[in-house]
Amino acid sequence: MTKSPRTLLRIAPLLVTAALTLSACGASSAVTSSKDVFNVNGTGYSKTDFNAVTQSLIEAKQFNAVNGKIKTSDAAVVIKTLVRYEAFVKFIAKRGVKTTEADRQKVLKDANADQTFTSAPKILQDLLIDLNVASLTLQSMPKATEADIKKLYESSPASSGALCLSHILVKTKADAEAVLADLDKGVPFAEEAKKKSTEPGADKSGGSLGSAGSQCSALSELQTSFDKDFMAGAVAAKMGVPTGPVKSQFGYHIILNNKYSEVKDSLITTVNSNAGSNLLAGYMTTAKISVNSSYGVWNSAIAAIG
Repeated sequence: MTKSPRTLLRIAPLLVTAALTLSACGASSAVTSSKDVFNVNGTGYSKTDFNAVTQSLIEAKQFNAVNGKIKTSDAAVVIKTLVRYEAFVKFIAKRGVKTTEADRQKVLKDANADQTFTSAPKILQDLLIDLNVASLTLQSMPKATEADIKKLYESSPASSGALCLSHILVKTKADAEAVLADLDKGVPFAEEAKKKSTEPGADKSGGSLGSAGSQCSALSELQTSFDKDFMAGAVAAKMGVPTGPVKSQFGYHIILNNKYSEVKDSLITTVNSNAGSNLLAGYMTTAKISVNSSYGVWNSAIAAIG
């Protein structure tokens, strides 16, 4: 079944057009020009291009306008999309992967069979085509090798695109510091979690935050389901080092990215369940990304503005 532009955008909102011009702005991780909306590893995206995209989305009734412009909350969604696309471009270049003409022709054939698509603004047509080509590219990427995953996870767990987390949740900072003191004395993390964590079920799980029987979870899943302050601690935490206290709306956490040797099989399975998308998510945690302050602040822990 051929999908309309509205459906295409909602199904694959994380990758967008290569047809939009990106201008280099230097190597700084900060946005160096007030004319740019964001910067990814030295490449800036201009307000002119951003305004053209948002106006086309308004015309296509993807978003409602306020005084002729896109709402701030909706602009954040578009920026997240565009940032991820620019990261995608750099990510596949780093890994020696290219988009294929066969994928482009496949997407074009389906899109051009849809009258709604062909009546959309040209810039939106380009966006939808490239969005879907990029999605196909990620889907067809080969699985990561064990050596590749090990290297990424040991250097920075989040950069692998998956996390193998355990945590201990307590009510106060003093309680958290007492937990850290116990761990420093050699008390096993799972044992301490069973005794001290206030999280329901911790007495059985030992604080493990794995999903569906796995010790590990895809980073993108965690980013959309966990508290952003918790995620900031989780993404920053080094492998095998209890980290905290990390304050969230739920209390204080001690967070542990479990050692590679303890989670190897689960980690490899999790990363390679969707290698392209997971590795891209991991790549974005180490990329230098910033957003013009008039639109907000980029939070690498959740891969979004906020």
